[in-house]
Amino acid sequence: MDLELGTIDRVRASPYGQICRPHNLVFRQSGPGNHWAKGHYTEGAELIRSVLDVARKEAENFYRHERARAYA
Repeated sequence: MDLELGTIDRVRASPYGQICRPHNLVFRQSGPGNHWAKGHYTEGAELIRSVLDVARKEAENFYRHERARAYA
């Protein structure tokens, strides 16, 4: 999660970008300009539901695959 698209673009272009699923990178196009309070209390707070949804889906998929492997 980041509020600045440039940071996400750098992650995508790095070797770590190959291990990240594109839909798991949550960002907002209007960067806070390195302003902590804006990122923490306003714009970042608006993204928290999206971040939690991505984390929940990943956890559910992991559990589903682990469960299938345990019973295989």
